[in-house]
Amino acid sequence: MNRLFRTFLFLPALIFALVIVPVLALSGSFSWTAHAASAENSVYYQGTISPLPTPHGTVPRPTPVRRPHRPHFYPTATPFYVAPTATPTATPTATPSDTAYANGHRLKKVIGDRLSNVIYGYTTDNELYRSPDDGVTWNLVTSSPQVDDFVMNAADPNVLYSGVGADCTAATPANEPMYKSTNGGLTWTELPDSANKRPLLSHQGDPNSLFAADCKAPYVTTDGGQTWTAKADASADALWDTYHVVDMTAASLLGDPQPDKANWAQIFAGGISADGSGVVAFTNDQGQTWVRLTPKVEPASWGMTAITADPFIEGLIGFVEPKGVWSTENYGVDWKFTTDGLQDVLNNSEAGSANLNDIAHHPNNHLYVATIRGLYTKLMTEKHWDKISDTPYDNTDVTGLLFTESNPSVLWLNTADGVYIYNIPVQ
Repeated sequence: MNRLFRTFLFLPALIFALVIVPVLALSGSFSWTAHAASAENSVYYQGTISPLPTPHGTVPRPTPVRRPHRPHFYPTATPFYVAPTATPTATPTATPSDTAYANGHRLKKVIGDRLSNVIYGYTTDNELYRSPDDGVTWNLVTSSPQVDDFVMNAADPNVLYSGVGADCTAATPANEPMYKSTNGGLTWTELPDSANKRPLLSHQGDPNSLFAADCKAPYVTTDGGQTWTAKADASADALWDTYHVVDMTAASLLGDPQPDKANWAQIFAGGISADGSGVVAFTNDQGQTWVRLTPKVEPASWGMTAITADPFIEGLIGFVEPKGVWSTENYGVDWKFTTDGLQDVLNNSEAGSANLNDIAHHPNNHLYVATIRGLYTKLMTEKHWDKISDTPYDNTDVTGLLFTESNPSVLWLNTADGVYIYNIPVQ
């Protein structure tokens, strides 16, 4: 009788262990488990996909714990040449608060770095100005600049790199060189062995280190552009044989305690292939090895325009492409794709592929997206994008975004009509 009782007691538990548990484990319902995405289910609109981005542990283990935002920037510490006729002047108060001027001259483009309070500005009359205090005062650099775009170094804002790069869709690239300035854009020198290279990522703690790319590979210099080393992908993926790099960013101040100096311990690159497919790649050894963070789907159902990573928050990446916005908070183990609220932008028949131009993650945990029809924003945790409306740039092509840690409440917008300022509300 006791033996029969034990049989009836343990039989249900045995069935559960041998049948129910394996069925649940193999059902694929555990979305947190990374798995390779197939072409059929690689894109789930307004939802989540889960690729397999962590071979051999080369990507940090995802963690839901965020590093706190701590203001960190490099104030100007080196002398800067000021033209004899230039005198610091506060931005005119009589001008509209959302229209950007430098000493009364309308700005058409601003350039800077999140970790510096120095901002450069080109005016509509083709002058180059420099502000040492987040745009409060401006100094004239030159009335006849040699270049019309560049990348600024945060540690030494006098060090600038400029280059248009190559048109990777052209049969024969234009063979344009790169240039460097060490006096804030007053004069420029051509860099050796730099043909068709475009500067992408200046080391925020070292003015001599820079990533650039052409149509074949990313390159790095550690001696201010005198020599270049190709950083090909030697893995089985051979990413840079298929994709060319269009944008790069770094999570440069991760750690507890926070490092005293920005580093290149975690770098992210966004690339695009000839068929329009996009990829996000990761390196934690300055390009010696690369790991794909987006699913291995060829051709992919997404492209690539611009990429962002927060310097203080582990695993947080976002990118924009012609069809929408992607974001992850765990190094790409789960990607979220959102278009809700962006229909007016995405359905714009004149937009072509340049309807979503830039993306930034702000300390208030909002994403901001520059679009062909103005500025949009949403919280990381939300799905719906809200348009910043009732502004002069409501239907203007916003091409780029800039804010600084020293004054994060001001978001600078480069647009087809000139530079505007959006004052971010206090949350």
